Amino acid sequence: MRKRLLATAVAATMAAAGLALPLAGPASAAPATADDFNGDGYKDLVVATPRATVKGLKEAGQVTVLYGSKSGVSTSRSATITQNTAGVPGAAEAWDGFGASYTTGDLDGDGYTDLAVGVPSERSTASRDIGIVQILWGGSKGLVNGALTVYGPPEGTHGAYRFGSGLAVGDFDGDGKDQLVVTGYAGGQVFADGFTRSKVPARTSLSMGPDDAYHGTGMVMAGDFDGDGDDDLTVAGTNDIDDDEYSGIWLGYYTASAKGLKLTENPSTVASNARYLRAADDIDKDGYADLITYNTVSSGAGAITVHYGAPGGIPKTSRTQVVDQDTEGVPGTNESGDSFGTAVSVGDVDGDGYADVAVGAPSQDVGTLAGAGSIWLLKGSSSGLTTTGAQSFTQDTTGVPGAAEANDWWGSALRLQDLNADNRADLTIAASGEDIFDNGVTERDGADWILRGSASGLTTTGAVSFNEKAFGLTYRSKSFGSVLGG
Repeated sequence: MRKRLLATAVAATMAAAGLALPLAGPASAAPATADDFNGDGYKDLVVATPRATVKGLKEAGQVTVLYGSKSGVSTSRSATITQNTAGVPGAAEAWDGFGASYTTGDLDGDGYTDLAVGVPSERSTASRDIGIVQILWGGSKGLVNGALTVYGPPEGTHGAYRFGSGLAVGDFDGDGKDQLVVTGYAGGQVFADGFTRSKVPARTSLSMGPDDAYHGTGMVMAGDFDGDGDDDLTVAGTNDIDDDEYSGIWLGYYTASAKGLKLTENPSTVASNARYLRAADDIDKDGYADLITYNTVSSGAGAITVHYGAPGGIPKTSRTQVVDQDTEGVPGTNESGDSFGTAVSVGDVDGDGYADVAVGAPSQDVGTLAGAGSIWLLKGSSSGLTTTGAQSFTQDTTGVPGAAEANDWWGSALRLQDLNADNRADLTIAASGEDIFDNGVTERDGADWILRGSASGLTTTGAVSFNEKAFGLTYRSKSFGSVLGG
């Protein structure tokens, strides 16, 4: 089975600054290691700041790449990329939102991972928020090989408005090559194999239902949920964006084949309050990717649901599992407004071969500090997700840099990746509300933390934190590093 965990949901913007020197890699690299832009065998970390100011242009947006190594990532081995960076087509403009979404994959088949960046607020000559996607090409020296701009469908058609809001990479036709899916506000496009550094391949539009219903498409995720060797696709968003009243969340499940993606609308196995896509991977190692969604509950406490893959995929699964803070073994207690499951990421933290699940509750109170935020790690096993050995962390946990403060929103985004090639995933944690400049005014400057994986799970030994100051950036209240991809 060819497993995939490739996703992105809605988001913001990115731009600013020039390039720092990345690590050089070997002259060639094949096959590509996922998330390895320079082919040195270490995964690289991308933190995006779509609200970043670039050359005085508000919310133009930027992405910052930290290159992995035996010791993990370091701010000294990094590159900050904007639409003003040499080789990137176009120019930074106010409110573009470069970095509002991103995903990775070897789109040109050269053995290096490429970075696809959503710019959903990019203007056209006719209107604002038409959106584009820019593909930054990997190579032996990292993301310094220019970029290709991918434009959306004609204005006024489905998926044209805010093109680039959602991105996913997967093998949707089973030929072993990466393909790109891009969604806009209401619709999506599937790009065939065959990207080159100067050419965009043919595309097809995603079906939105029998009457081509006007569904929202803010969330998108890929995974081999039916175990047939190619990647299926899930898409979710507002049920009817033309409805004056909120009409719930629509979910589209697309089965992959050599003939294309076939839609099953609103699978009955996924409850209407649990259609917010969060992550996918094979948690129980049975050969089927499992889908994790976020549950809204009336109190806002939050929960996650695991929809276990099976023959026939998510629409045919007979196994689901709901986990919240009141589940036995999970540290803490459900409280109104916690938003447990707002952020989720999946990866093998302890090296036992099973994918573990990191969960964020950025609105969780820590003591008397409202909205300070918390994260949890739940372990994978042969029977699926288990709460045995569950861990929880806040900024007040011993060994975590800094201290919890009200409205930090620690855990607002999460990403599990093995950044030092020790076969254990490390967890990057965003706190979009972190106050960095401390001038007596509450700001949402933003920062990121990394907790390392170990045989026993996440550890605070060697934990690090970094923020915009490390890259010479001085803008304030822009939520640095708030977008961490899928």
